[in-house]
Amino acid sequence: MIFGLGAALGWGLSDLWAAFSGRRIGSGRTVVIAQVAAAVAVSMLVLIVRPDLSGIPEVAPWVVPNAFLGAAAFATLYKGLQLGPIAVVSPVLATYAVVPVFLSMVLLGESLGALQAVGAVVTIGGAVLTSTDLRALRAGDRAKPAGLPWAIASTLMFGVATYIMGWAAQTAGVLPSLWFGKLTMMTVFLGAAAFVTLRRRGSDAEERGPVARSALVLAIGVGLVELVGTISYAWGAEVGLLSIVTVASATYPLIPVIGGVTLLEERPAPTQYLGVALVIGGLLLLGLA
Repeated sequence: MIFGLGAALGWGLSDLWAAFSGRRIGSGRTVVIAQVAAAVAVSMLVLIVRPDLSGIPEVAPWVVPNAFLGAAAFATLYKGLQLGPIAVVSPVLATYAVVPVFLSMVLLGESLGALQAVGAVVTIGGAVLTSTDLRALRAGDRAKPAGLPWAIASTLMFGVATYIMGWAAQTAGVLPSLWFGKLTMMTVFLGAAAFVTLRRRGSDAEERGPVARSALVLAIGVGLVELVGTISYAWGAEVGLLSIVTVASATYPLIPVIGGVTLLEERPAPTQYLGVALVIGGLLLLGLA
């Protein structure tokens, strides 16, 4: 339970801080700085712990392309959090857990129990309700929240990326797989950042100024707390019951939702609050199953 709550705290703070950082320096800068910080931190951890890295060649053919998918997932996530509202984007992203469930059914021949099926339906229904303001629809306004399309894209990509990383962790170990994946992802982001920088220099686009120290610290914090949350979840799943860890970690959307409402004065519709509750309740059902 403690490890699951640690994961919820790390992931929830990461979403909230990413929203703040994205609105100060942009989602692109935030995701690059955060992933570099996470890669450096996990590399230092590997040097200290010195785990067995012999299983990496076996998982590398899958982890390398998965790094590109994960990079795209993080980029779209931070863009969605930048556009907001956080109280809508973060709960929708939490439904990524449904994707690995269905992939396990198709690829591994696993079947859903009755409680799992109910949890999946409730979670998807909650995501749909969270993304729709019924008051606006009745008023004739069918516009979706600005960050919603990015959240949906990120959800699908994170679902697939999580499935692959879960398999890699079982094959090569949690820390070696996480280290190799983060290092590869950092390389992808640095290459993309270099490409974008060169294109800007070759055009008449206005150059952005340097990142303020406070904004840099915030973006680094995004990467570090996300890494802590992931390690906490993986460690808890290894030493305890996966269902208990999942139940505790599935509450992480509460942190960015509360932060968006209290700190950014976001005001979702009552039906969207109900959708948030359904998303969390559906995830808890999946975890209990």
